[in-house]
Amino acid sequence: VDDERAGRPDAPGGVAGELAPDDGDDDAPDDDSAIESGGPAGDPAPVDAAPAGMARCLDVGLAVNEDLTCEYHRSKLSSLAVEGTVQVRVKSERLGDDDEDDDEEAKGMSSAAVPPPPFLLAFRDRSGHIKALQENKKFVENVTHETAGVADEDREFTYTVGVPREEEYFPVVRYKCGSSLRPVPIRVQSRVRTQGKHCRIALQISSNPQNPSDLVHLTIIMGVPPGVDGESMRCNPPGGVWNEKKRVVLWCVSELGRGEKFQLQSIFQIEEEDAEGGGDEKELEFPVLARCQCSGAQLSDVELEVSEASSDLFPASTGRVSKTVVQRFRVSHKESNR
Repeated sequence: VDDERAGRPDAPGGVAGELAPDDGDDDAPDDDSAIESGGPAGDPAPVDAAPAGMARCLDVGLAVNEDLTCEYHRSKLSSLAVEGTVQVRVKSERLGDDDEDDDEEAKGMSSAAVPPPPFLLAFRDRSGHIKALQENKKFVENVTHETAGVADEDREFTYTVGVPREEEYFPVVRYKCGSSLRPVPIRVQSRVRTQGKHCRIALQISSNPQNPSDLVHLTIIMGVPPGVDGESMRCNPPGGVWNEKKRVVLWCVSELGRGEKFQLQSIFQIEEEDAEGGGDEKELEFPVLARCQCSGAQLSDVELEVSEASSDLFPASTGRVSKTVVQRFRVSHKESNR
């Protein structure tokens, strides 16, 4: 299973770019599918100016999702890529709304007519992991100082972010990491042996003891080559599901703790013609694709900070800006024994 990603050339300076616009996502920030390619950056709809002196405190929710895609041949690294997305969700509260005599319906209409105040998002790359950055110009304006980001390490990029609605996630930044970042959350090892009319596969999935937390939703997909009878599969421990149409076997493991190993063995019958030909293990390939995820952690050293910003719509102070950050990384690890 290949994970193809359409990349864009780096902008001058190697980091700045543009992210295609998106209208936001009501769902939880567990998928970057909301970021689409193509299409001009639309202008936000005009809104009335905020009432004079209306200050609002701002709570910014930041969702950082990173994806590791790697491929190994006989346990030797062939390719590796780490990409990430940042999504924001804003919730604001008007300061001075303690007057019980205020009409609640009028307050709700006023809040709905005015978008959330903008804020500054600082994107910090302390270790020089980032190879390229793309911002969604529908919601983001790059206000980075010209001298920022020149050095390979300890770079910082600043954006003014303004979203049209509250309580929705909007993609604002996508980034790609360079070759200096080579995380190894899991290790996949497989061994194939043929003897007579049978083929035995030993598989081991190991979780790195240095992982920040447990790996969850582990799925193991093993391809079965032609000439091998998938229906004849016997596995220990039991639980493998044979898919005849795709010619794969699927195992699901709910959790794999730090430093833990998941081991299994499978035995298949080799079809008559291949068995008579004296099948050799080099002729039979059982590629393995392991997928998992880890919550509350990320692969890169990217740091995010928020602060208040002013605009023509909100010239007054917003009061205060706070943040909450949720992190997650996903792994797609392919191993072939040829």
